[in-house]
Amino acid sequence: MADNKNPQLKIAEAESCHLELNRLYGVTKEKVEIVRIGNSSNDSKQLKTDVKEAQRLLRAMQVKIAHLKSLSKEVTSSESSTTQITNFLQIPSLNDRKTIEINVLSHEKQMSLLQKKLKEGAEDVGKDIAAEERRSLLLTKDGKLATGNIKIASHEERATRLQDLLARMSQQVDSGEQAMSSLVHSSSVLGQTHAEYDNQKGHIMVCIAPITMIIISFQTGNKLLSKYEQREFTEKILLVFFFLFYFGVVYYILQKRIFSWFKIF
Repeated sequence: MADNKNPQLKIAEAESCHLELNRLYGVTKEKVEIVRIGNSSNDSKQLKTDVKEAQRLLRAMQVKIAHLKSLSKEVTSSESSTTQITNFLQIPSLNDRKTIEINVLSHEKQMSLLQKKLKEGAEDVGKDIAAEERRSLLLTKDGKLATGNIKIASHEERATRLQDLLARMSQQVDSGEQAMSSLVHSSSVLGQTHAEYDNQKGHIMVCIAPITMIIISFQTGNKLLSKYEQREFTEKILLVFFFLFYFGVVYYILQKRIFSWFKIF
């Protein structure tokens, strides 16, 4: 029975998908109109953001339409695969299938129309923004276009700007020359310092040599003292051993010769 109810569930899902597509169409249409009208600041970045948002909504519509189309095919296949019809089964009618197919075609036309409007609107607004940017480049300081006699003034202004630029470039060249001369002076001072170090290197080595010899002497003396201490310790151990051996021998002799004589009596 669950398989026989499946077509009705598919029809309900298709109806829900149709309603969601209507909602997406309204939201996408508003975003496309915003792109076509353009923003108040004529900002190219804002235009790109609006176009990306509209494209995202169109992709969401495309996914929903594909899902609705697959539901239409499933409803059709489920009706054709049913061989026995009873009074208890509810098989989708021809009107239901036609309604889903008509909705699919309607939503596809809506999506293609929105895509066309988005492309045309983005191109028109982009041209307007580019024209406005070019126009802003031609404006003078008082906000007027550089036309007629103003062009002569603009040429004079350009000559003045070029002179200022040349003056700044000459200043930069002078500062570069000064930096170069300071680098040359620093390198010469460094060379002199290195030469003085080479000259004083021999004196430094002569002064360091006695100190090195003293350090080596101390190290050698420490090594000799440690060796003498080890020898002294070894000699003490040998002396103790020999004394013990001597007393042992004496005790053994006394025990064998004298203590044994007392035992006789």
